Amino acid sequence: MKRIVISDLHIGTKFYRSEELLEFLSNEDFDQLILAGDIIDFIKIPVFSKCCLEILKCIGDKKDVIYLSGNHDNVSGLDGESFSNIKFCKRYEFVENERKFRIEHGDKYDKGWLNGRLFVIFISVCQQLLEFAYNFDFTSWWSERQIKKHKLRSVIDILRVNDDTDVFIMGHNHNPEAIVWIKPGVTIKTYINSGDWVSHQTYVEIIDGIARLKEFKSNPLD
Repeated sequence: MKRIVISDLHIGTKFYRSEELLEFLSNEDFDQLILAGDIIDFIKIPVFSKCCLEILKCIGDKKDVIYLSGNHDNVSGLDGESFSNIKFCKRYEFVENERKFRIEHGDKYDKGWLNGRLFVIFISVCQQLLEFAYNFDFTSWWSERQIKKHKLRSVIDILRVNDDTDVFIMGHNHNPEAIVWIKPGVTIKTYINSGDWVSHQTYVEIIDGIARLKEFKSNPLD
């Protein structure tokens, strides 16, 4: 079985990679699509285009879609519900090849002021207005700042909370990375951040219990 995990598409914002995303969803073959939060950016007051509609139709055509709530789309009120081919949940878990997988958006691990929803909404709306006014990608700028400040310690803290899993996958901070280590007793643990589709075009591919972080390279037809 082949699963694809993508997060932080931020559909409707000024700088999300609409053409690359549509190309990826249209051409990639998989059995299950896991949308790990921040898919449609409702916080930023999205601007929809024909390409947005084509992306949403493409997602709707997939046979099996899992939609995890993020802090920018916040569909947590639909947890446990289904609509057509889409199942909504806050956390998705499964066991494959005797390995336990857990997938979340990851915003719940924020600390301090970043965990305040009203403050995040205020900052996001201001950011959207500035992006349209100055045609500058503040999302990617902020993401790169956070990556430079990134500390392994925060990842270790997240993994301690999820120590009962073999593979933990999240998005949220737009920082694509994969960390694999062996615990005493020869237990292999894996952490993967799926990145985003604004600054990066990254995703996680899971085939028969093996997870890989990959980057999409556009190859439009001439």
